[in-house]
Amino acid sequence: MYNLKNYLLSMQSHWMVNQPLYTAVQESLPAIARFRTANGTNDLEKMPVQQHIKKIFPDVYRVPLLRRQYCKMLMEEIREMQRLGMFETNPSEDVLRQIPEITLHDMVPELYRNMWHIVQNVLNPIFFSLFQRDCAEISSIQLANYNVKDKKQGAWHHDESSDMSVVVPLNSGEYEGGGTEFHGLGTLKPLPTGHALIFPSFTKLHRGLPVVKGDRFLLVFWLHNRSRLGEMKAMAQVMS
Repeated sequence: MYNLKNYLLSMQSHWMVNQPLYTAVQESLPAIARFRTANGTNDLEKMPVQQHIKKIFPDVYRVPLLRRQYCKMLMEEIREMQRLGMFETNPSEDVLRQIPEITLHDMVPELYRNMWHIVQNVLNPIFFSLFQRDCAEISSIQLANYNVKDKKQGAWHHDESSDMSVVVPLNSGEYEGGGTEFHGLGTLKPLPTGHALIFPSFTKLHRGLPVVKGDRFLLVFWLHNRSRLGEMKAMAQVMS
């Protein structure tokens, strides 16, 4: 388990979020509440947060999520985690799809708690504005590392343990190559540091593009709807 050196990274607040985005999310909450109260009898109103979301491909979006200063401080911690050899592949995954990673829930719980705050208070309202659906249950939040030596590119895959994926580059410009390809849709160069790539995990076949120099670090969220959580628990009981 890793203890954060920078106490600012362990503070559970919205200071690390892009402030115009956070303000827009807060201003959008009344419209979301009115839509929920109407039980689907009214149309969802236009909301301020939608002005900050850019559509890339069908159901694939980008949004400026984290402040660059926060990402810079986080990268200092990540370099220390890398020095300590904390990045490991998940042996339960297909070898072609294994990536050196650090699962925050188990290895960096302070950071996991902060990311939980972002999921509930920032990402979920964004999901609702896009898909009119909550997706605030966490399957996994992890740090991933693409590099020439260990894993320079990913294989085609769906993120099958989640309904929604959010991928945030933490050090764009410090490596060469990288990016994401969506099957049948096109390729996307690495987004600016702190900008989130958002897409439905189970419908968008995708892969990471090759890194040709340096280390590409990503903050990855795998999230699902509460109804799916019930289905997963029921399946686990049947199999036990």
